[in-house]
Amino acid sequence: MKNLFKITTVATILALSQTANANEKIGFADPNYLLQNHPAMLDAAAKFDQFMKETEKKFAEEGKKLEAEDKALVAERNKIEEDAQKLQKEQSTLEASLKKKVEALEKDAPRLRAKEIKARQDAINAEQKAFQNKVAAIQKRESEFAKKAEAFQKQAVAFQEKLAKEQQNSGIDSNEIQKKAVDEINVAIKALAEKKGYTLVLSPAVALYAKDEKSDITEEILTELKANNAAQATSQQEEKKAETQAK
Repeated sequence: MKNLFKITTVATILALSQTANANEKIGFADPNYLLQNHPAMLDAAAKFDQFMKETEKKFAEEGKKLEAEDKALVAERNKIEEDAQKLQKEQSTLEASLKKKVEALEKDAPRLRAKEIKARQDAINAEQKAFQNKVAAIQKRESEFAKKAEAFQKQAVAFQEKLAKEQQNSGIDSNEIQKKAVDEINVAIKALAEKKGYTLVLSPAVALYAKDEKSDITEEILTELKANNAAQATSQQEEKKAETQAK
């Protein structure tokens, strides 16, 4: 029942008293166990699981497509980062090389003709330009990737919203089901406590020791809940049958 029900404490009937009278008859009931095993909760959980399977099947193709796009984007990002790192190393090497060439040209310039100086300057500039082109290419790839990533993010958000909307249309009102279950548990605890003469019913979690195991009425309460639920289901079926016959 993960992601379906919030934790609710059955506390209307369960009471904790640190000054319990010696004449009081104390019973125990596990509220969380009763809530998780309430027939309505189990039925809702089963319906929700079935609904999720159908939903996953319905959107499986779109989900796989998004997953494939995500993997492709990750691979592309990794390749860009790898190439950028290589370019950084190349930059260090190139800067050192060009520095030597410039220093050599400055040293040789007095003995060179203008044509030779220009040729060497052009060669240095050409190396710089080639590297700048590589930098521009990486920057362009990064820019294009950013646009792809943004577009993918919008697709992923839209997909999640679509799934959320689908869940809202499942017809399963988890809050209402849980509230009804809690109310029924409280009523059942009170009824069984009065029937057995218990003046106080506590959660087993607060008991350090209980001499009589029969004082734990959790399973008896659950049996009552199942019986009541089955009776309600039968009654509803009969009502629907009567309505159908009347039509």
